[in-house]
Amino acid sequence: MKTLILSALLNTSKRLAGVMLFASLVVPAALPQAYAAEGAESSSTAGTRVGDSHGGGKVAYIYRSGDRGYVAGQVHGLIAAKEDLGYGYTWNKAIKVCRDYRGAGFSDWRLPTKEELTKLYVSRFSIGGFKERHYYWSSTESDNNDAWDQSFRTGEHNLGYKLDNNYVRPVRTF
Repeated sequence: MKTLILSALLNTSKRLAGVMLFASLVVPAALPQAYAAEGAESSSTAGTRVGDSHGGGKVAYIYRSGDRGYVAGQVHGLIAAKEDLGYGYTWNKAIKVCRDYRGAGFSDWRLPTKEELTKLYVSRFSIGGFKERHYYWSSTESDNNDAWDQSFRTGEHNLGYKLDNNYVRPVRTF
């Protein structure tokens, strides 16, 4: 695989105990073309906030120190699709429609985990479009028959029977 190796002095050069810090980035050659083709995701995420349009959806959460996926000096987080995929989905169907979703041309959408669904609930007004009095599926299973869902009226998690019908909002990470 061809790679581009980009080395650059950090915007604000820093000296730490007399050592100059440099940033190096190894990028697959196809990556710049993929972003150019998508046109939806900017390579600059500085200043990104919850509720901003980004990566085919709305920023739902920005990782902090201690979060899985956090990288010091970089901005990463969780993106929610701009709207629900609808209602009336059993848990198995919810998993499938999220995997098949191609919002803004991205193919890495999925059903949120129980913890991620809580982040969507907390940011629901900034993200917009949630059905306030209804339940949304998470990908987190309890057993063969049940999976966790969450009320977007109260924020309460419940074990839902996988054949129940709930709303679906896919997520992806950036």
